[in-house]
Amino acid sequence: MLDDDVRIRPAEPGEAELLTDVAWCSKEYWDYPVDMMVHFRDFLTITDEFIENNPTYLAENEATGEILGFYAIELHDDSGWWIRHLWVVPEHIGTGIGGELFLHACETAETVGADELNIIAAPNVEEFYLHMGAERVGEEIQRAGDAERQLLIMKIRLCP
Repeated sequence: MLDDDVRIRPAEPGEAELLTDVAWCSKEYWDYPVDMMVHFRDFLTITDEFIENNPTYLAENEATGEILGFYAIELHDDSGWWIRHLWVVPEHIGTGIGGELFLHACETAETVGADELNIIAAPNVEEFYLHMGAERVGEEIQRAGDAERQLLIMKIRLCP
């Protein structure tokens, strides 16, 4: 459960740069090699336009204004709703912020008519998503230059 001082609210387009910083810091927490981080540049860069076009919410400390994490969901016409981003600043990983953001993302997806929410996840966060009720439904290989990594495809059903 979130502290009383923490709230989840819609992100505003003018906050894109702050959210990009959160995504970068969170991704760097997992010690990816520099060449792989370069590959993530476009994916981790949040734009005002992205926020305007996709449900994007952030968790912030109301007392300090500090952004603790955020998520965004995105509709893919051919495959439904996907979590595009779910990032928590490293100092708050393991505090429950990620779980609260994930539950909020599920609720948001339900309000836009989704009956399931899809996830592409790095193996290091599989345990988190399994704990939250998602199931692993496949995998894919992502290549970045000479490097490659396995990504997990997961799904959580929203309606019984």
